[in-house]
Amino acid sequence: MNKDAKVKFILKGWSANSTLSSEGNALIAETPSDAREQLSQVNDKKDWILVCPSIDWSWSDIVNEVAGAVTDHGTRVSRGSEVSGIVQVAAVLGTKYATSKIHPGDYIKIHCKGNEAFAKVY
Repeated sequence: MNKDAKVKFILKGWSANSTLSSEGNALIAETPSDAREQLSQVNDKKDWILVCPSIDWSWSDIVNEVAGAVTDHGTRVSRGSEVSGIVQVAAVLGTKYATSKIHPGDYIKIHCKGNEAFAKVY
């Protein structure tokens, strides 16, 4: 990311891990199989932020490989929170608009603070 890049927008949601932060390029996936296919074609999976409708246990292997996650649905007590909490990945859950506003390759910085989490999109 260019150090002079401007923030396009910020999405707010629930934090799964109260103090984690991460950053990377957006990987948009509607299904776990779609995400697996996309990740099979990249070298360093920790350079990517998964952007998807929601997370449950079918996404656990994917969430374990990426730098972070941003979802449309989910809360602090949802399966998405449970999955990302167990694998210790920064996640912004329940933004409502992540999959419609974030585009493939957008740069995302996730910051979790307490129960809230923010995804800055560049």
